[in-house]
Amino acid sequence: MSLLKATLESAADGILAVDLARRIVLFNRRFAEIFLIPDEVLTRRDDVYALDFVHDVMRDPDGFRSRIEAIYAHPEATSFDLFELKDGRFIECYSLPQYLAGAVVGRVWSHRDVTARVRAEQQRDRLLLEERRARAEAEEAVRVRDEFVAIASHELRTPLTSLQLVMQGLERRLAPGMDVGRARSALLRCNRQIRRLAALVDGLLDVSCIQAGGLDLRLSEVDLRTVVRDAAARVADQLAQGGIELIMQAEGPVVGRWDGDRLERVVTSLLTNAVKFGGAKPIQIALASDGRTARLSITDHGIGMDQETQSKLFERFGRGVSARHYGGLGLGLYIARCVVEAHGGRMYVKSELGQGATFTVELPLPRAAPESP
Repeated sequence: MSLLKATLESAADGILAVDLARRIVLFNRRFAEIFLIPDEVLTRRDDVYALDFVHDVMRDPDGFRSRIEAIYAHPEATSFDLFELKDGRFIECYSLPQYLAGAVVGRVWSHRDVTARVRAEQQRDRLLLEERRARAEAEEAVRVRDEFVAIASHELRTPLTSLQLVMQGLERRLAPGMDVGRARSALLRCNRQIRRLAALVDGLLDVSCIQAGGLDLRLSEVDLRTVVRDAAARVADQLAQGGIELIMQAEGPVVGRWDGDRLERVVTSLLTNAVKFGGAKPIQIALASDGRTARLSITDHGIGMDQETQSKLFERFGRGVSARHYGGLGLGLYIARCVVEAHGGRMYVKSELGQGATFTVELPLPRAAPESP
């Protein structure tokens, strides 16, 4: 018996043997150490009493108790389980019936602390998950880059091709007896395409500045009504071609310290979107101030958008519709949002599918200096 006890005490696993009446037949010190069981608990030789004590050190005591009772309910069953203790350790529990002369006379439990292995597996799983996420993000970045390059190439090629055709036609007309009116019309078309190219390049430069750490704002006293009127003049040709009425409502001057040029591009971008997606219906501009905030809203009555589309609309390369059908670099609203936020303001959209959209820009106004007593 002393040899058996010495063998049990030298085992790395915690061993517990019980008979069919669930009396503890033998155990080793390692078993008591794993479950932090005092000697007085085990010396009672009552497995149910010991189980009541162990119940309190388990992470999921009810689940642990239920599993142990289920194993005892099937005397010939073999089991293998992994349990977590409240102190964060993980214990593997292997149980098998004990036979004597071909009959089941009890059950032997073997317990092993596998915390280090489980932690390593969890860390491995976390690293694998992070690696998969990083790979997916990299693949998405490559896809977005390739799509952007394709769209940018198309968007830049269109005005360049138009310029080339106009210039070739103008070249043929620059001869004695040329039609000055037609030449002037050709030059106007050239100017439109040059402005379009300049806007594309400005957009790319703005993105570069944003990614490099921020926009360099040139602040001065600006009336937002003037900004809106200048932006409306920029899209006048688009409005005329679509037969679109522009309705502007402004209560009075709205003056603040802003970067007028950049805000003009913001409004131009919003108006261009309203023309593109507004279905040739009137576009409404509302400009107001409550003394603390300037609020500009641009409303169209076109295709609108759902909530999912709205959630990604102001992201870089974010799109509400297919680039194939509507074109554009997918940067306009992203740049506009960054410009507005650089001014300390915010931009948001309210829309429903098929019900048009309202884009709102809010900009903080300077506080009036307190009057001298």
